[in-house]
Amino acid sequence: MSTPEQLPPSLPTWHFSGGQIAMIIIGIILLLPGLCSLGFIASMAKDFNIRSFSDPIAQMIFTLWGICFAVSALGIVLIVVANKRARKPR
Repeated sequence: MSTPEQLPPSLPTWHFSGGQIAMIIIGIILLLPGLCSLGFIASMAKDFNIRSFSDPIAQMIFTLWGICFAVSALGIVLIVVANKRARKPR
């Protein structure tokens, strides 16, 4: 008597609704300011020194970078929430 061939279990596929797809796309768009800020930080790192923290222009740039990172954090949250709410097949 031969044993039937057993197929390996297939990976579950995710089913996203239209709203979840929109959340992922908007989340990816919201990641762009943080990515841009990282590029500017890398290119301007040599120009800043310890006295830069008292310069008003540098303080505005640091604040702008903080806002950009906060927007990117919101994008990460949107992507994570959309992935957690994706329906698994039953």
